[in-house]
Formats: sequence, C-alpha cells, structure tokens
Amino acid sequence: MAKKFTKAIDIVWVEDNKQYLPSIEDDLKEIKKENKIELYITEENDSTKFINIAGNIPSSLVYCVDYNLHNNGKGINGDQVIKNIRALNKDCVIVFYSINLVQEELRKLIGNNDPNTYCVYRPNIIQKLRQLIEEGII
Repeated sequence: MAKKFTKAIDIVWVEDNKQYLPSIEDDLKEIKKENKIELYITEENDSTKFINIAGNIPSSLVYCVDYNLHNNGKGINGDQVIKNIRALNKDCVIVFYSINLVQEELRKLIGNNDPNTYCVYRPNIIQKLRQLIEEGII
C-alpha cells in the first residue's frame, strides 16, 4: 500500500504587527484541517530586514505581505518588498494585503502585469488563502 503524503505549503508572512498572526491562528488551523494540508509559516516582523527579505526564493514559496510595514519609521512599504521579491523570482505566489487599502489600490501600487500577486483587503485574507489552496494555485 502506497503511503499518502500530506501537501505542505511554506509561507513567509511579512507583517510588522506581532499580534496579527496569533489573531488568525484558529482560521489557519481550520484551513489545514479542511484541506488536509500542512502550513509552515515563517513570520518576518523585523522592519530592518524587510529590504532584504527576498533572499533565495524557491518558486513554491508563498509570501503574504502587508502593505504598511513602517514599524516606527524603520521599515519599507509592502509594495517595495514585492518589488524586491520579483527582482529575484517572477513566479512565486504573493498575497498582498492591507487594512487601509482595498484591492484596486494595492494593485495600482504593484502594477497590473503581475499575475502571481493577489491583492486583498486584510479582513478577506483567510478567504483568499482558502480559495488559492482549493484551486491548487498554492
């Protein structure tokens, strides 16, 4: 009998608000259970590292990037993080979100020619992650 493997999704979550990820932990657990997958989340919230966050990016890596990353004036905006990522990898999936900007405003910041970046209003991010998983995009 062949052993069944669980799909694993690696996510780098770029968010300067350290309380945000714990606030959606139950939703993430529900996504894992519903889809029978593993989510491995690496949280990045040190604003001094945002300019170099792109690093060595495998195409299978997923990024969730907040727009407002200024964290006491030391950080950069999420659209610049995305530009850093795209300079090294055009294909990895990015979910770009904000509590202050809606999808159309976020899309204008990164341009319309990036089919692998999904822009979403922050209250809808869990719904977007579910959709991307169910559609096999991530």
